[in-house]
Amino acid sequence: MKLRSLYMMLAMALVLVLGACGDAGEESAASEGSETDEGAESEGSTDTVTFDNTFQVSPGDGEDSSAEGEEVSETVEVTKNPEKVAIFDLGVASTFQALDVQENIAGLPKGEGDTSLSDELSEFDSDEYANLGGLKSPDFEEMARMQPDLILISGRQATENNLTEFERVAPDAEIVYVGADSAAYFEDIAEMTKKIGELYEKEEEADQLVEDMETRIDDVNAKVAELEDDSILYLQTNGERGVSFHGQGGRFSYLYDTFGFSSADEYDEETDNHGSQVNYEFIANADPAIMFVMDRGAVAGGGESTPVDTLINSTTESASAVQNENIFELDPYVWYLNAGGYDTAMAQIEEVEEAVDNFTAE
Repeated sequence: MKLRSLYMMLAMALVLVLGACGDAGEESAASEGSETDEGAESEGSTDTVTFDNTFQVSPGDGEDSSAEGEEVSETVEVTKNPEKVAIFDLGVASTFQALDVQENIAGLPKGEGDTSLSDELSEFDSDEYANLGGLKSPDFEEMARMQPDLILISGRQATENNLTEFERVAPDAEIVYVGADSAAYFEDIAEMTKKIGELYEKEEEADQLVEDMETRIDDVNAKVAELEDDSILYLQTNGERGVSFHGQGGRFSYLYDTFGFSSADEYDEETDNHGSQVNYEFIANADPAIMFVMDRGAVAGGGESTPVDTLINSTTESASAVQNENIFELDPYVWYLNAGGYDTAMAQIEEVEEAVDNFTAE
């Protein structure tokens, strides 16, 4: 009996030991599984890029609307390497070009007859890229056929109606605001260049592009500092709507804040993005050393082109810029219709530098 009891006790002990080993194995497997899951989750998180999506939604027609709408402030996780991107900010389309990832653009708003595209964006004339309508009037039927992974917008498309329609026709697409703010224009372009570089795993290329742009800006800034008189008027011609002036604090404030020009006159901050309406007497009284002239009417829908010579007449002839022929016409595509991206910003810098290099002192 004692021997049988001993056997029974040994058997029970063996069962307990095996059970303990089994529990330990399960705990170890569970722990390893947890670590594997966490690792997979951590690894998966690197497959997205976070965009700060902060912008104003207009209840009207976008850029021209004076009514205030809802403020959007959110973060959006975008999966890396999206293959079908609908770009409504034509400037940012030029950033895709600069990074050599334009093959991922499925479509963009070329306008009727591709009239919205600058020379810098001429490769998008191809039928390979769908025409998504106008900058303020997207072709939602084409969007529905396309079913993009990502929609990039700026102020002209940030309306209640457009956003509702984007979500309706392309429910699986992420919508990201990519417009550059005039108060931090080149900084925003640099940041977006790096974001797109991260999105397509071209961080080194993006960093180099930004470095090149900052170097060019510094060079122009140094040249402006050497001018005997750096007072400018930035004038925008608008066909029958006349001439408007953009000064410091306005839409093109980076001419003053970034490049270091001084404004020949004060700017009325209460005006909209199209500037303060002015006349020829204003130009004569301001007496700028340099006049930058951008013909918005030449590229705006239904607009009318205005020859720069219109600003040279018996009233304005006393201005230093007129007398010394320091009047420089700017490309309205890169300064207005396609502004806000890397290649178009570099084109802007080049035009400013050319003007400074050809400045004639009294």
